Amino acid sequence: MKKLILEERKIIETILKLPRSSFTILDFMKTSRELFPDEWQKLTERYGLFGKKKRYTVATYLANRLYIYSYKPESILKPFQKYKKGGKGDYRRATKEERNYFGSPWIAIYRKRAAE
Repeated sequence: MKKLILEERKIIETILKLPRSSFTILDFMKTSRELFPDEWQKLTERYGLFGKKKRYTVATYLANRLYIYSYKPESILKPFQKYKKGGKGDYRRATKEERNYFGSPWIAIYRKRAAE
């Protein structure tokens, strides 16, 4: 089995360090980069950042990891909804600044589960 660059426990640790109950992939990336600089370096070497003419970037990789993690039974995230009836699911319009770092006009919003 191939070893993941960013282990699930580090994903959880990053989520717990985020101060708000909801966050974007850019918030997650910033905190992850601060907490795990060695892994961040490996991710950027492998996938690159937006603007490097790559279709699958660090943001894409981490967004996919968060999506999958959100559906695990023990997840501290609410399951991410790609689409909802009558709406765009757990997305919102990206700001101009966010688009400069991410590229998409839409950005995913991940939500923590309430502490029980």
